[in-house]
Amino acid sequence: MSTGPQYTPTPQTPGPGGGRGTALLTGAIAFAVVFLLIVAITVGYLVVRSSGGSGGASPTSVSNSSTPADPETSEETVEPTAVEEEMCWQPPFERTSSNPSGKLRGGGLEFIPPSTFTGRQDNLFPYFLNDTQVATAPVEESWISTLHVGKVEWQPGVDYPGDEAASERIVDCMFRLTDWGDATGRTLDDEVTEPVTVAGMPGYRTTATVNWQNDPLEKTDATRVTVVVVDTDEGPSAFISEIAVGVTEHEEGAEEAFSSLTGLSG
Repeated sequence: MSTGPQYTPTPQTPGPGGGRGTALLTGAIAFAVVFLLIVAITVGYLVVRSSGGSGGASPTSVSNSSTPADPETSEETVEPTAVEEEMCWQPPFERTSSNPSGKLRGGGLEFIPPSTFTGRQDNLFPYFLNDTQVATAPVEESWISTLHVGKVEWQPGVDYPGDEAASERIVDCMFRLTDWGDATGRTLDDEVTEPVTVAGMPGYRTTATVNWQNDPLEKTDATRVTVVVVDTDEGPSAFISEIAVGVTEHEEGAEEAFSSLTGLSG
């Protein structure tokens, strides 16, 4: 608040009719104020009605830019890991059969071992075979002829190719991987695959001869390999003979063993 000099207004004498004019002016101003209030209220009401009537907010459409993905298209397709096939696969050995009296059993097959095959082994040739039993007969020094029976077991994750292809693959693996000692320069000759029936069960037999250019043997210079794969009730099973060519008692013994081959006797 200022504390400086004060200004005093000069008194004025009202002119003729001055009191009534003031009253009329005051009334006019009051009327105008009231009129403006009415107009303002009316306009406000109309504005409210035009914006929704009830005074509530108008419904608003909300767009969600994050659309849920289709599970069938958004999920990643997981491809199974491809199994690399081994040419000559070796299953972990497991003996699940028991030999019946006077016979050797493996998988769904059994045979009578000939009298000349007095040796006994298992898992002697491990590729694609399991539950095996082997009868052996000496040729000379460390060389032997063998008769095998067992279950055909294929590499997990690789489709079984069928009995015919299985018999051929096993022959090939025997040629490649069998321990041929000091014999060198080997060849696989005269290979033949043909259908056979064993005790009413269908199968395939592949035969071939392994010849050597050089070997320390006197009684033989070759081995006759026979692989018979049969579709048994217990699954594909194999009978295998690996016989020294020219050793008559072994060749005859292999024929006897194949003739005695049957399914499980109980």
